[in-house]
Amino acid sequence: MRDAFLLALFLAGLVLIVAVLLLGPTKRFRALEAAHDAARDACPDVCARMLGVALCSRARGERAMAACRARVLDAPNPLGQCVYLTLVLGGHAMFVDGVEGRLLDDGAGGGWTAATGAAFATATVTWLAACCSDPGTITRDNVERHARVYAHDDAVYRRKECRTLRREAPARSKWCATTNRRVAKFDHFCVWINNTVGLCNFRYFLAFLVGQLTLVMYVAFACARGVTADANRRDAWSLRFRDGSTRGTTLWDDKAMLYRFVVYYYGPAFALGIFCALLTVVLSVFLGYNVYLAARNVTTNESFKRDALRDAVAATKAAGETSDVDWDEVMRNQYDRGVWANLMEVVRPPVSADRPWRVPCATTSPSSTAKAKTH
Repeated sequence: MRDAFLLALFLAGLVLIVAVLLLGPTKRFRALEAAHDAARDACPDVCARMLGVALCSRARGERAMAACRARVLDAPNPLGQCVYLTLVLGGHAMFVDGVEGRLLDDGAGGGWTAATGAAFATATVTWLAACCSDPGTITRDNVERHARVYAHDDAVYRRKECRTLRREAPARSKWCATTNRRVAKFDHFCVWINNTVGLCNFRYFLAFLVGQLTLVMYVAFACARGVTADANRRDAWSLRFRDGSTRGTTLWDDKAMLYRFVVYYYGPAFALGIFCALLTVVLSVFLGYNVYLAARNVTTNESFKRDALRDAVAATKAAGETSDVDWDEVMRNQYDRGVWANLMEVVRPPVSADRPWRVPCATTSPSSTAKAKTH
């Protein structure tokens, strides 16, 4: 029972970490936001102390942590991609060996083999597309083309010069400090794809989320189907276990015994199924949140800006300050063109990337971004 409890605790903790990483930065879930901020603030100090102990010097530990932070957190790196591949490939091997090969269709696999291949292939292909797509990099050559797409609303976006491009920054663009480039309709930088999400690749990011959600839903369903089908073949539900009474007890009567039975006989299927079931909830919320923002034509970055603007307006009104400013007009999203038009903008961006595809993990230096053609 102790091992089963530890397994459940480990799976719950793993999903909680994923939930904090995915939903914490959205600032829409207070508890996850607080956990994300606490981890972000505390982890560097804890790691610096541990490195200081290992290196026999607090100063050396802080320097080593600063170097790691600059390389891992403040610059593109394949760590998130490696974690993703480890989870997917390890999950595939565990599913094929522990679920498909033992439980589904009496161990014969049957049509499940093709379905499994399709689900994992879809998840991997959409992930690669999100990794390799250009988010809409703005250079001196295309800055005028991007500037014509959106007007400055003088609320969230005011006219300013990009110090690197030496040109006026197009509205809704932002300098990505992680990849050192200005991105059109900047949304966020995603560690799982090691790429910035912006105007030209937001559709691939949504496809990536749909692919992962499809995969975890399929695995969770297949695990549940395999366990119940194999238990039915063994007639496990009618077995009676001694509990001191005359008739004994069945698995349905004793839920603790049912849990131990499933964990003992169907360990891989149970672990994988519960993990994917919990991930289904997390990914569904995250995908729904991103589709909601897309339907309103608001980026993740803009949602933070608008929250700050809304707080400032509320504070101004609460202070009773008189002003001729139409606050309702200031708060109105001038880029919202209706749900259908907003979603079509995601599917067919108004501007195409100069180089739609790039090598995964490739970085962009400030000099190459600002470089203009000489011919």
